[in-house]
Amino acid sequence: MPVDRNDSTRLVTYSHDGFGLGHLRRTLDIARCVVRDVPESNVLMLIGCPSASLFALPPGIDYIKIPSIIKVDTEIWHMRNLRIDQKKGKALRASIIQKATEVLDPQFFLVDHTPAGVWGELVPTLEVLRRRGATKVLGLRDILDAPEVIRAAWEKKQFYQLINTYYDQVFIYGCRDIFDTASHYGMDREVPEEKISYCGYVCSDGPHATPQQVRRELRVQNQPLVLITAGGGYDAYPMMRACLDAFQLLGKPLPFVPLFITGPLMQRDQQESLWTHAAGLNIRVLTSVEDTLGYMNAADLVVTMAGYNSLCEVLHLKKKALVVPRAGPSAEQVMRARLFAGRGLIDVLYPQELSAKNLAERIVSDLDRTDFPRHDRAIELCGGRRAARRLLELGEEKVIPTPALRQRSSERVPGFIGQGL
Repeated sequence: MPVDRNDSTRLVTYSHDGFGLGHLRRTLDIARCVVRDVPESNVLMLIGCPSASLFALPPGIDYIKIPSIIKVDTEIWHMRNLRIDQKKGKALRASIIQKATEVLDPQFFLVDHTPAGVWGELVPTLEVLRRRGATKVLGLRDILDAPEVIRAAWEKKQFYQLINTYYDQVFIYGCRDIFDTASHYGMDREVPEEKISYCGYVCSDGPHATPQQVRRELRVQNQPLVLITAGGGYDAYPMMRACLDAFQLLGKPLPFVPLFITGPLMQRDQQESLWTHAAGLNIRVLTSVEDTLGYMNAADLVVTMAGYNSLCEVLHLKKKALVVPRAGPSAEQVMRARLFAGRGLIDVLYPQELSAKNLAERIVSDLDRTDFPRHDRAIELCGGRRAARRLLELGEEKVIPTPALRQRSSERVPGFIGQGL
């Protein structure tokens, strides 16, 4: 399906959103770039995130909320709210995805992270789009998990074959010189090189308040500002509670002003626990803010976790950050934190080192340090714009399938195991 940019450009995206806001935010950043580059385009996002209403959508972008799932362990997913089994959950998600895609009839289909969907719910839609000649792209963040874990899982689930069968391109949202995703995860041996594009890191580059504006709003003048935040916040409670304990250990008056943003996905009882403990220390705890980048930019030090979006924002703003990576269930955050710390981009406190004492010492020390973050020329932060433009280029390059190709493309490829990572 070659794309005429004078026609309405239609893109459907899928993000499973089983843990946090990262998949949704990354996909939305790319969608915004598409509608900015092609003003008459339409983007329909198929999402599982229960907090999508928090994000402002420009004209041309809308979403359909599919029933949410939640990751409870490596490769194990449950329905988040509905009391139905996996079989019904898969059928429900698959039917919504396929019907919406058939009606909109997109020229482009962009999938984040899970080649077949979490339970294989994307395969029927991929079949339909293959017959129609749509451009199908799989987008992967820089680090998924330990290489041996991903290679074994993808071989078992036949994901390499699935990618070669259904996808026109794989976009890697990272930099080869920082982490060679294709090589580490076996794609360099299983997927043709011309199918793989490194786009750079995807980071929101929208307008945000100046540090002076944020500080006036917070009534913080010359004191150092320490921002404690972790994206959606679903798994941030242990880190944030340890920070409160660290501040209590330092005693009053603190040599800085701390501000917590828990994130909208933190469980209510955990938020209430933070509010209770923070009240005794006269520390502000917010659930979420509209201008996260503005608040981060106003901080002298950011204490956060090693999620993709959080660290991309830190790099984009060139902020000092003390990073406490999540211990599991995957190795993703520890790997990313170690990689970035080794390049002098962040300071890191590993999960096994997390304590009030260690946090207190490191926060005070990092506020005084001037040796990080280092400038790293290998870091490219234009991934959203580059992914959007490459996607549109692929549509222009697309050749209309011949009848023979259409006949072959209608033959179903069996055997793909649906469970995503």
